[in-house]
Amino acid sequence: MLDPITLGAVVFVLAIISAIVMTITWKMNIQERGLDMWAWAAIIGGLGFLPLLFVPIIGSYAAVLNNLATLLTPILILEGIMRFKGYHKERLRLLIFIMTFIYATSFILLFREMPNARFLVFDSLVTIIFFLSAFFLLWKSTGLERKIYMISAATFILIGSSFAGRWFLALNGAFEANFESHPYTSFLFFMVIIWTVGWTYGLSIAVNVRNHNRVMKLATHDYLTGLPNRKYLDSYIEQLLHSGTKKPFVLYSLDLNGFKQINDLFGHKTGDDVLVKMAESLRDFAWGQHTAVRLGGDEFVVIMQQSIDKQSISHTKKAIREAVENDKKIDAGTINLKTSIGYAAYPIDGQTMDELLIKADAQMYKEKSYRKACSEINSAEFQI
Repeated sequence: MLDPITLGAVVFVLAIISAIVMTITWKMNIQERGLDMWAWAAIIGGLGFLPLLFVPIIGSYAAVLNNLATLLTPILILEGIMRFKGYHKERLRLLIFIMTFIYATSFILLFREMPNARFLVFDSLVTIIFFLSAFFLLWKSTGLERKIYMISAATFILIGSSFAGRWFLALNGAFEANFESHPYTSFLFFMVIIWTVGWTYGLSIAVNVRNHNRVMKLATHDYLTGLPNRKYLDSYIEQLLHSGTKKPFVLYSLDLNGFKQINDLFGHKTGDDVLVKMAESLRDFAWGQHTAVRLGGDEFVVIMQQSIDKQSISHTKKAIREAVENDKKIDAGTINLKTSIGYAAYPIDGQTMDELLIKADAQMYKEKSYRKACSEINSAEFQI
């Protein structure tokens, strides 16, 4: 048994430190969605324990204020998680959270002198919210990201289980008017301390990991299209060439026909839109099985581990062309892409990436010389 007021003071100080950490994290990563929710959750969570220091003055209203702040904190954390993970329907969630908070407030005020009844309402809500936070944090996450999220998720499950334990005790009438004297109250304070540290620093690490991945992606991915760039291609080909199996693969070199005319007539903004559409087509084609890369300008590469006989290569070229050469909407009108494709097969056409690129580019330019069809934009103002 420890004095609840002392424990409340400890949690208050710790929560204020966490609030400072989350606020700094938010301000340093202002482009990330959800961090403002976490910062306010940490601030409100810390302030929520301040009324416990004034129990002799405001009586049961101290517990009411603490409960409301303790309920609002996980609501804000859950909303922050939903935004951080990219979930939509914010207005619907806002409506649900407001109704939940109003519902809880009315019962908490009504049962402010009856701890058992108040805990039955309050603990059931926060338990559900904590478990939902753990679920949505881990849902659709993989690899290192999932491991990082598990730090915070574990603390959400821990604190949710702790409140569920108090709910069962309250169901059996374990708490009298002076509920601070019950041993479980001290235990719950300790769980809140662990949770405060766990969720704050766990989610801070998650933000840092996302920033690290973003920086790494900027180094290996094209800023305009989002496709891997030449640096990524170098590393990827190096892995293929030095893998133990050394499976055959084909490098396809693609170049847009008539791209210069599009830039000259419609401007570079439209040219960028065309490149983005080209990249989207290749990304959809290569999704989960192959690798599509933007080398620069209107030059792209597709790497496929496949049979290197002429029939298979011809079939793949046809599939790539069908994926790319169809009508796509852009701001300037409708674009119908036309592309020239060359290829080089490893190991018969080259043993290094440079050799393969040279061979594929030679075939691509050869095809361009006799394939006169150009990319076209059908527009109300222009047509090429």
